[in-house]
Amino acid sequence: MKYFTYGSNLSLAHTRDYIPNAKFVMRASLPNFRVEFRYYSVNYKGGISSIIEAPGDMVQGVIYEVDEGELVAMDILEQVPNRVYLRERFCVLGEDGKWHHADLYRVAHPYGPFTPAKKYVDFMIAGAKEHGLDAEYTDRLVRLRQSLD
Repeated sequence: MKYFTYGSNLSLAHTRDYIPNAKFVMRASLPNFRVEFRYYSVNYKGGISSIIEAPGDMVQGVIYEVDEGELVAMDILEQVPNRVYLRERFCVLGEDGKWHHADLYRVAHPYGPFTPAKKYVDFMIAGAKEHGLDAEYTDRLVRLRQSLD
């Protein structure tokens, strides 16, 4: 099945810690949403990402092909049963110009926004560079990270 990610799991190395058989498919975007840091993670000691509706904005990310059983295990990590995050199916626009149905995670009850967690943003930057996301988007992440020091 397809999994669209825009946060720390942009980094395939980080993703494989939780979804070992994840395979990069393509870059993709989700129109009319933006990334915000709307959940405070005790583990990361800062905000972690979610998507928030925002007409005219665009979330950049990637699609991975994943084993459904591994994604079910990811539900536990993302605390889906406790309704911290939701796993939902969205249509995302692939770099191939086609729409793809893909599951993604977003915060069930957004709070904050919180100051982003440094390590979390580091994973986002690593993944953005790894997959060649738009340079302007990657630069924005780098500037965000620099502002946290």
